Amino acid sequence: YEIVVGPAGETIVQIQDRYGNIFHCREGPEKLTQYRQPVVKISDQDKFGDVALRYGVAEESDCRGIDYVEFDCGMETAEKIALFYESVFDATAVVRKNKNGQTVACIAFGDIDATTGRASQYLLFRETPSELPAYDGHHIAIYVGTRDTEDFERAFQKAQGAGLLSTNWRDKVDVLTLDAARSQNQFRIRTVLDVDTGLPIFQLEHEVRS
Repeated sequence: YEIVVGPAGETIVQIQDRYGNIFHCREGPEKLTQYRQPVVKISDQDKFGDVALRYGVAEESDCRGIDYVEFDCGMETAEKIALFYESVFDATAVVRKNKNGQTVACIAFGDIDATTGRASQYLLFRETPSELPAYDGHHIAIYVGTRDTEDFERAFQKAQGAGLLSTNWRDKVDVLTLDAARSQNQFRIRTVLDVDTGLPIFQLEHEVRS
């Protein structure tokens, strides 16, 4: 890990895991208890066995959420990526230039504060002229809809119509029909398309949950 000073003068702890992911850990402006997540405790051995002994914590912990996940993407693709999430998931998306002049697609998830305009979480796609590494199968999970499954089912039908549905190589439970999606409460896609041409522009497996 490394302790650095952010652009606003804040202290940031940068942690890199063994897969090369970099986490920027900052102190939040307030304690959002509604997003508090239970963690495995040492006393949970009856439920988790050796995992609880090896990784469990002694007491309750403030396990905070992730504000955003950021990906590098190819040049002139941010606008197309934003349009994809708007089209398939009805997501709120904006494209902006950062301080370094890079184009960034900001895909909003969760609640959007009417006062600040900020969302609970974001996917960020930052254009870079550098060569992108080959896709290694990493994936994210997103939730679609709130009180009912209408939004989830609409997203499934759009993904199905675009030929985006992918198989689940991890546990070999394939969801390729709406009935299966309803039963499993999830479906998967692995490709972000240019909605105008139908050509792939980014690889990322999405586990889409209801």
